[in-house]
Order: sequence, then C-alpha cells, then structure tokens
Amino acid sequence: MQVKLISGDDPRTVSAIAARVGLVNADKWVDVATLSDEELAGAAESCAVLGRVTPQRKRALVEALKAAGHTVAMTGDGVNDIPALKAADCSVAMPGGSDAARHAAQLLLLDADFAALPAVVDEGRRVINNITRAASLFLVKTLYSFALSLLVLFLPTRYPFQPIQLTLISSLTIGAPSFFLALEPNHERVQGNFLRTVITRALPGALAVTICALAACFLEKLGWSHEACSTLATLSAAVAGLVTLLVTCLPFTRLRAIVFVAMCVGMVLSVTLIPDVYYLVPLTKEQWLTQLGLACAAATIILVARRIVVRLDRSASGPKAQ
Repeated sequence: MQVKLISGDDPRTVSAIAARVGLVNADKWVDVATLSDEELAGAAESCAVLGRVTPQRKRALVEALKAAGHTVAMTGDGVNDIPALKAADCSVAMPGGSDAARHAAQLLLLDADFAALPAVVDEGRRVINNITRAASLFLVKTLYSFALSLLVLFLPTRYPFQPIQLTLISSLTIGAPSFFLALEPNHERVQGNFLRTVITRALPGALAVTICALAACFLEKLGWSHEACSTLATLSAAVAGLVTLLVTCLPFTRLRAIVFVAMCVGMVLSVTLIPDVYYLVPLTKEQWLTQLGLACAAATIILVARRIVVRLDRSASGPKAQ
C-alpha cells in the first residue's frame, strides 16, 4: 500500500509537513502546476507528495492511478476534493469537513479516527465473502428448477418434484446453512468476480440435480410408479445439495463443519422418520441400488464439473490478471 499526499499548497511546504508526520518518501515531491497532462500519470506513480493541484487535476491523478491498475482510496474535507472523491474506488470524509464533501464520500468517519478503518474492512469482507458463499447455494435451486421446468415441456415426462419435497431440499441444503454461514466471521481478502464465482460454485450442483432427476423420471418407462421415481429424484437432489454444501463449506472451520454435519443428520432423520410428510414412498431393493447409483453419479458430476468450470474460469481470467 502506498500513501500519497495531494494538496493545493506549495509542494515544499507539504513535503516538510509530510516528513514530520513520517510519510514514506516525503522528499519525493513535485509541483503539478509545472506538469503537462502526459507527465501527470508518471508523477502520480513516482511521487509521494504532489503540490499545487487543482480540483480537476486531483481527479486526473486518481484516474491515472486507477488506469495503472491500482485500487485508489481518497480522503478529503473540502469542496475542491469532491471530484477526486467521486472518482476514487473508496472515498473517506471527516466529520469536520464541508457538508458537500461528506455527502460525496462513500464513508464518513464520525470520530475522525482512521483506526476504525480495519474494522470497516473486516466487516465488508465478512459480508461479501459470506454472501458469495450463500448465494451459490440459492442459485443451485434456481438453475435446476428452471432447467427441469423447461425440459419437461418438450420431453414425455412429468415434473419430478412435489412442492413439499423441494421444501425439504431447500431448507436443509440452502435455507438453514445460509443463515449460519452468513453470520460467520470471515476476514479473508475478497477475490475474483462475484457473479462468476457464484455461478462457478452453483452450476455443477444444478447440472447434477437436473441429470439425476431426469434419469429418475425416465425410470417410469420400466414400469416403476411415478411416486417411486419422484422419491428417487428427491433423494438424488438431496445428495447433490449436500455435496454442493460440502464443497461450499471447504475449507472447513468449526462452524462450517457443525453446519454440514447437522444438515446431513437432519436430512437422514427427515427421510427415515417422517417420509410421508414429504411424499416419499418405500423403495424396493432394486430401487435402492438405483438410488445408490444416482447418488454416486450426482457426486461425480459435481466434482468433475466443478473442476472443469474452475479450470475454464482460471484460463479465462489468467491473461487479464497478468
């Protein structure tokens, strides 16, 4: 991280003040009034103190740093800082500044203490990382529900799930886990693109449920009842949901491990103790073996598809990262 001091005052005065407060490279200053537009970008990179800067050139300095690939935070308290505050990735204002600057900034430090910013960053990381983790679980159901609804319009089969069956799957693989995961402390650095990350995590699970549910539906052609096939589809979706939850929880923390184990236990107890509530019918030995095969297929599809999607995502983002 680099700290730069931008001011409208004489750069020599600003440099002396910067040296007294311990700014690194405070002796590297420049008078921006003497620079052309072409020289401004180079000065933004090489100098720690920039003096005689107009409001328009403050904005130009911020934009030059952003164009060079930097994430720029800007703090200011006057009207002349507003263009730069609006251009910065993150703008911070002090309570003693002008009303215009306080309204233009994204953050307002009520106690004028920068020591509060680490806690702000940690909270932002927790929210973004946990929303990313939870959103992938919700998107799984959205994707496979849409895919199955579209496919049954053209295929000679019925929709495999009853609403109460989707309630079982959603509550134990999406709703309850998301509630606890969203509250987990998470100070990891935010990385990657939000939408791309969510889709990468959700697509394998949705693909597994779609394939296994359709396979269960077509077993009616063997003479199996629709209720038995619906039970197979529900159990397969439950397994796929739990595997997706497992992948989402990795690497395990204590809370994530407890949540995953609790959801697995809850699923087993629901299926074995109150199957009638979810319109699950008893299966024959042959049907249980088929269910075992569908469960293994669902887990395999998720793991293989996730590896392929992650590899494609890395290859697509690699050149941009360089």
